[in-house]
Order: sequence, then structure tokens, then C-alpha cells
Amino acid sequence: MEENNEKWICPSCGKSNDKNFCFFCGHPKPKTKLNSDVKIRKSNRAILIKPNTITPEINQPEHESEFKSTEKPQLEQNDKENKINNKMFSSNILIGIIIGIILVFAILMGIYIVSGNDKIFENKATITSSEKKEVPSVDSDLSLGGLELGYSVDQMHEILGKETSIDEKGIYKFYNYSDIQVGVKNGKVDALVSNSSAVATKRGIHQGSSLEDVFNKYGDNYNKMDYDDLVLYEYTFAANNDKNGILRFAISKSNNQVSYISVRIPEEENTDTQSSDTNSNKSSTEKNTNMASANEAVQALNSYYAAITRHDMRAAYNVLSDDMQTHMGSLNDYADGYKTTLSDSISNVQVTSNSGDEIALSYTLTARDSYNSNSIKEQTFACTALLSKKTGSWHIVDMSAKKQGERIMSR
Repeated sequence: MEENNEKWICPSCGKSNDKNFCFFCGHPKPKTKLNSDVKIRKSNRAILIKPNTITPEINQPEHESEFKSTEKPQLEQNDKENKINNKMFSSNILIGIIIGIILVFAILMGIYIVSGNDKIFENKATITSSEKKEVPSVDSDLSLGGLELGYSVDQMHEILGKETSIDEKGIYKFYNYSDIQVGVKNGKVDALVSNSSAVATKRGIHQGSSLEDVFNKYGDNYNKMDYDDLVLYEYTFAANNDKNGILRFAISKSNNQVSYISVRIPEEENTDTQSSDTNSNKSSTEKNTNMASANEAVQALNSYYAAITRHDMRAAYNVLSDDMQTHMGSLNDYADGYKTTLSDSISNVQVTSNSGDEIALSYTLTARDSYNSNSIKEQTFACTALLSKKTGSWHIVDMSAKKQGERIMSR
């Protein structure tokens, strides 16, 4: 067999040989095709057995090419994202600046508006305070909001200013204000009405004040009557024109507070004058006589109740006419009816008719009696009395009483 001196690698033991048979293991030399495979295997084997024999210089270009081939697109992508992010960041900054400017502008505008409103409010307050007049002090309890009965229209305007409207009803002219209505008769203030807390009496009572406040300020010498959902408490005072006037507090039954206040001269006070004026034939002497008779009758009525208060029952009994004494019974029977009486007082006395020798009166009686040893029962009555002088002196010839209210008080 012809030998081929070409070296080959034994596929069995991996030794290098140049003979037709492996010098070490005797394996025959592979054929040429096998040799090419063996070379391939050798090359692969060398790589598998000795990887460190591949120098960095040989692998470096291949590694760098792989790195560059993968990193460059990534860098380009990152650059694009960075540019986009930068643009978005710049846009956000710009939007933030714009919003900040708008907010600052809005705040400045708000401060300007508030400042302007404050100035307007201050101006309005200044105007209001300059226009608002101080309520003047008054001398009479027949007054409301600094205005007294008997004041002239000029005085009313000086205190209250210009009215909002005027209503005319017969001889009365009513001047309307936001908090009070003023009734004027013959050029003089004759009536006042208010349902506003801004208007008060001389003693400080106004709408919304409690009934207890009224009692504390004005006491318990009042006339009381029911009127729908109100209870009317009336106090009588002397007016500047020597007539009696009434101060009324309308108390709401629902909350015991003042609903409205009125001050007026009752029409009944003018009955004598009006009747005299209608008869032009009456002389001034007759007028004076009638007025004097009315005063005497009122004095006789006051004396009657004063005698009861001091328990001088004989003096009180003697004021009654013979017919009235017969109606009341004997003096002892009459006196027994007043055993528990502590006091009898009258108020709001008004002349309802006057014929000279007979006078009819209306009035409120407040009677206080002992009750359960340590309490007082107070009762109010709406009364009428007819007094006559036909027997030479004033006597009570008729009486009537209608109970209006009652309350129990501690001594």
C-alpha cells in the first residue's frame, strides 16, 4: 500500500501520524473525505479544547462589530426619545409659566375687586352713618322712636326725614316710614305705630322684647285684652295737651314677645269736646261745666276704689247709690266680699258720655287678693260705671265688669 506522508489526526486516539496506520493505536488512516471532516473536527476540537488560544486581537473586531451593530440603533432611539422628552419638558415648562401668569393675574384682579368693594362699602357705610340721625331724647312715655305725641309735622320731618308715602283717611294723614307709621291730626302727631326692632319706646322696649321686659319697665298697672293671636297690654299716661294717651304693647301668644307697639290719643277722650263742638249754641260756660263734672265723676270713682284698698268699707259703700246698696246687700254683706282684697286700682279711665249731671266712664280695674297665704292673685277687668249727681253729690248708680285676665304671683 502506498503511504502518504501527509500528517493526519487519528480519529480514535487523536494523535498526529504520518503513516497509513496510527502509530499509537493502529487505527487506519481515514480516507480523503474523512480527512476533511476530521480537519473540521480538529478545528472544532481545538476551539473546544483550547478556547484561550484565540487571541483577543482576532475576536475583538468581531465583538466590536457585533456591539456597534446593536448599540447604534439603540443610541439613535435614545436620542430620539431624549429629544421628545426635552420637547415635552419644554412644553410643560411653558404651560406652567402661562398658568402661573394667569393665576397671578387672577389674584391681582381679585385683590383689586375686593379692595374696590371695600372702598364702596366704606363709602356706603360713611353715607349711611352720615344720613342716620341720632334718636333724640324724649320727655313723655307717649313716644316712639324719638317722636312724641303732639309734635308738629316739621318736628317729625326733622327727626325722621322724608316719608316714603302718605295715606289720607278722613281727618287723619298717615306718614309712612320704613320702621314707623305716624298719624297726624290737625297738623299734630296723634298716633304712632311700629313693628320694627329698630324703633323703641322711651324706656327701650321694641319689637321682639319679652313680656317680662315690658313688666320690668312699665309695671303691672295696665289694661289687658285678647285680640286674635295677640294679647294687648295698654298703659295710660298724661299727654302734653292735658289728655290721656295710651301706650299699647301687642304681645304674641306664641312666644310672649312684642309684635308691635302703638301710641295714640283715644277718640273717647275727645267725646266731650266733639259733642260740644257739634252744638254751636252751647256757651263756653256750659263746656267748662261739663268738663268739671267729668273730672268730679272720675275723682268720685277713684275715691271709691281707694276706700276699698284701705279697707274703709263704709266710705266705699256710701259712694254707691241707694239702688246700688240695695243690690249689694247690707254693709256687712258688702264688706265680706272684700275680706281678701289687698288693693283695687283703676287705669285707662275714659269719658264715654257726658250730660252734665250724669257721666259714663270706661276703665280697667286691677284687683289683687290674698291667695293661699303666701301668694297673690291678680285679676284684670274691663269695667264701666255710670255716675250721677242728681242727688246733689256723685254716686255710682250702675257698674259692670268683664274679666280679662288672671295671674298668681308670689308675695
